[in-house]
Amino acid sequence: MMGELWRVYRVAKLLDVSKKRVYQMVQEGKIDAVRLGPRSMRITRESIDHFVTTGRKKNREEIGVLDKPEIRRPRGRKSRFTGRVG
Repeated sequence: MMGELWRVYRVAKLLDVSKKRVYQMVQEGKIDAVRLGPRSMRITRESIDHFVTTGRKKNREEIGVLDKPEIRRPRGRKSRFTGRVG
């Protein structure tokens, strides 16, 4: 039995990438897909789970998602919420 099959749109939303990138990942062999017709494709849930668990940081770099730098406000300014110098 194959298990759960997901649409490309749902996978893209889960991984926070475009549908085009999901198709590229299938082409590169990073996730497994099943063709239901010439214009219909589904992604196996097992391949998504495997992709996510085999190294989140490595996969994030491969799909082009970079970690955002920490935003820090300048020291010495008064917080508008607490009134304390922070």
